[in-house]
Amino acid sequence: MSIGTHQYESLPGFSPPSTIGPQRAADYWKLPEGEPVELIQGRLIVSPSPSFLHQTISLLFSEIRLNAARNGGGWAAAAPIDVVLSDDTILQPDLFYVSKSRREIVKPRVEGAPDLVIEILSESNTRCDRVDKLNLYAKFGVAEYWIADPKERQVDFLINNGGRFEIQPQHDDRYQSPRLPEVEIDLAAFWQEVDRRLPKK
Repeated sequence: MSIGTHQYESLPGFSPPSTIGPQRAADYWKLPEGEPVELIQGRLIVSPSPSFLHQTISLLFSEIRLNAARNGGGWAAAAPIDVVLSDDTILQPDLFYVSKSRREIVKPRVEGAPDLVIEILSESNTRCDRVDKLNLYAKFGVAEYWIADPKERQVDFLINNGGRFEIQPQHDDRYQSPRLPEVEIDLAAFWQEVDRRLPKK
């Protein structure tokens, strides 16, 4: 199923900006280290600190990626770390994974598209992750993109097919990456673990 038949289509402004903003990588590198800022098509975008729920999900995804790195020899990291896609676009994905065959792109920062990027939605970043970043990850060659929705307890698994993401249909609670054999997730167990690690109301 291609993007456009899912929830992405209903968002306003699906098309990326028609013009590139004035900022470039040289402006970005002048910022203090650790600033929650991304350079998106020439525009500096500031994000608030994530919630405890967001960080709990990130922590559990990190465990999955660490296991993948152990089994497949790849490298994994979590935000904040710069992923340089072009002179006008430097992103800080929530999490990413680079396969063993492409580890040369990981330097002091990541110089190129990771094999897998994971973004966790929050109220402030839904449009950015489902529209702006989705288009950019597709354009610059991210092979696989996961979008986790904490509110709906859902993960959309997207595969890059010729510069356009396609949603992978789910038939049960397990997902096995078609591109990365070392990457898999048991979704039912994952969300159960998330709930166990949240403060009780």
